[in-house]
Amino acid sequence: MIAARAPFGVSLSFIAVLLHTPFCAAHDPLLDLPEPRNVPEAWNVINASVANVAKLLETNQLPIIAFQVANCSPAIRTLQANLPAGDAGEARRAQLQQMFNSGADLILATRERVQPRENGSGKYAAWREQWERIAAHYDETQRNAPVYVCPMHPLDRHLDRDARCTDCSMTLIRRRIPASPVYEKPGQPSMKLELKPDRPLAQAREATVTARLTRLADGTPLREEDLLVMHTQRIHLLIVERSLGDYHHVHPTPTQTPGEFLFKFTPRRNGPYRAWADVVPAESVVQEYVVADIPSDSRDEALSDRETKLVDVVDGLRYELSLGNKVSPLRLGETVNGRLTVTRPDGQPFTQLEPIMGAYAHLVGFADDYRTIVHLHPMGAEPKRPDERGGPTLDFKFYPPVAGFVRFYSQVSVGGESRFARFGVSVNPAAATATGQRR
Repeated sequence: MIAARAPFGVSLSFIAVLLHTPFCAAHDPLLDLPEPRNVPEAWNVINASVANVAKLLETNQLPIIAFQVANCSPAIRTLQANLPAGDAGEARRAQLQQMFNSGADLILATRERVQPRENGSGKYAAWREQWERIAAHYDETQRNAPVYVCPMHPLDRHLDRDARCTDCSMTLIRRRIPASPVYEKPGQPSMKLELKPDRPLAQAREATVTARLTRLADGTPLREEDLLVMHTQRIHLLIVERSLGDYHHVHPTPTQTPGEFLFKFTPRRNGPYRAWADVVPAESVVQEYVVADIPSDSRDEALSDRETKLVDVVDGLRYELSLGNKVSPLRLGETVNGRLTVTRPDGQPFTQLEPIMGAYAHLVGFADDYRTIVHLHPMGAEPKRPDERGGPTLDFKFYPPVAGFVRFYSQVSVGGESRFARFGVSVNPAAATATGQRR
């Protein structure tokens, strides 16, 4: 830990040293932000970063706060480069320099041994108040102008909503700077999902289901183009029944009727199923989980299997899940490192995992409250060509948003087919802080 203030031109690698954490690169959206080219772009970064720090404090993801603060450093430089001449400009330059110092104080507060969240919250309040004072020097068009980017070339950015990508002429979307690469609390649903099977669900009988998506605000249908492509699909339907024993991951296809999509699946149990539509509306660029039930004439099966299970064997391959360490239990709101390891029947590493939805694996966890889910992707390089292969280990991070039992499913592709391994873990309540309060 260092006590002295860092130089003004702080870099993300310096922040990594400060946190004693590896410096990430490549696809992490927190670290790929380009230098703002003008004042509106600078404020776009600042506004997002200030709001994101509040989210990270709420979810106790304190180490990531440093990267959000670091995002503001190039923005401060841009504001300083566009100051008016004279004493007014020099006074504001001094304010901006102080903003950098306040950001360093915020980072250090979140790294303290005792009450880092409480101390960070105090420093954050002062940091935000200072930003609000500086914002008073800029008009509305400068402070709150949206920035538009290309989904395929996110470094190509524009202030004109009707502009096209410089590289590929694609329609632009509103840029959104996420709070965390580990966990973001999903946005409130802006749409309604209805699921209607062609006949009541029955075990081992294929069902054709019509999915209908409409806007909550006015009931208008959402078309395919109203949803962004995320991991190669516009809609990920994550389907499970009440006992959490039968999971399906499907991608509905649009029909000729606006807002209607079709999919088929074969339930392995009789009870009604619940589906979470993992979607990102183009209007907000915020991930949502929209929930609906698929009716059945059968009764729900209660969740009875709460056994911790970290190993599963599927079609001869062994899948082992590790979360955190063997000494400390999983706790609500505490991010842990995870790893999925795949081996052959003879114990040798399996290195032939095929690309599936833009990754080598997908992990979905369902909490026993039958309301909360997490959808995780491995860290590191993603496959760029269909012939690339991955394994035997895939690393990821897990942030438990609720306490209780969680049923995890890993999904990989082998021989062109999806294979699912099933696991069970328990998440303990949050640990007590030094003041005796819960986190």
